[in-house]
Amino acid sequence: MLRGGLFPHPPIIIPEIGGERRLQAADTITASKRLAGFFVERKPDLVVAAGPHGPTDHHRITINAARSLRGDLGYFGAPDIKFTLEGCPELAASIEQELSPAGWELRLVNRQQSEAELDHGILVPLYFLEEAGLEQVPWLILNMTFWEAERLYGLGEKLADYFKEETDFTDPVFLVSGDLSHRTQPGAPGGYSPAGEEFDRILMNLLAENNLKAILELDEQLIQDAGECGYRPLLIGLGFSEKLAGKGELDIEVLSYEAPFGVGYGVAQFRDGR
Repeated sequence: MLRGGLFPHPPIIIPEIGGERRLQAADTITASKRLAGFFVERKPDLVVAAGPHGPTDHHRITINAARSLRGDLGYFGAPDIKFTLEGCPELAASIEQELSPAGWELRLVNRQQSEAELDHGILVPLYFLEEAGLEQVPWLILNMTFWEAERLYGLGEKLADYFKEETDFTDPVFLVSGDLSHRTQPGAPGGYSPAGEEFDRILMNLLAENNLKAILELDEQLIQDAGECGYRPLLIGLGFSEKLAGKGELDIEVLSYEAPFGVGYGVAQFRDGR
C-alpha cells in the first residue's frame, strides 16, 4: 500500500514551460508520471504535503489554513496551467490546537483567508497528479522549518498518530515536494560545490537501502554545503509514512535520480512492507 512519495518540482519538466529542453530530464518526467499513477491507484481521501517554498518560519512548521487553494504557473510563462484545491481549515486548526500544547511549534497561515496561493513546489507535482487522474480530495499543506532531523521525523510520526486516532480520514497519503542539491555542477543555480553530488549520491543510496537511521544522521555541514531544499520535507514524510506502515516496515523504492541542470531531482515511492 502506498503511503507517500518524493516528487521534485522543477517547472522546466512541464511541456508548456520546458519545451524540448525538458527532455534532458526525461527520467525524472517518466518517474514523476509513474509516481503520480501510484497516488491515483491508492485512491487517497486526503493528501498531506510538505515542501520548502510556501510561507516558512525558521522556528515553526506552518500549516495552510485557507479553505480554497489556487495557483498557476504564470511566473514561469504558463498562465493557462492553473489548479484549485480544497483546503482543510478545520483540520489545520485542530492539529495546531492538539499538538502545540505538547511542544510542537506550529503556526497557521492564511487562516483569515477564504483563498490562498499555491507555490510551484505544489503546482509541479500537482500537474502530474491531475494528468494521471487524481480525484478531487482535500489537501493539508505544511511548510518545513529548520528543526533538527529527529524532530522533523518525529512530527511526521505525531501527525500519523493524530490521523489514526483523531480523524475520520482512513487513506491519507504524504506528498514530499523537494529538489536535492542545487550545486551539482559548474553553472548550477546555487553555484558549484563538490558537496552537491556527494549529498545527492549518499541520500539516494540510503533511500534505496531503506536506511532511515542513516538518513536522520546525515552530516549537517554536508547538507548545508549541498544547497538542497528537499531534505527537511522528506524527513516529515518519512516519519509519517513509516508510522502508518509500522516501525521497520516501510519500503522505499527509488524510481529515478538525475541532475541535468545542476539541480538534483529524486523520485521515490514509500510503501508498506519490506
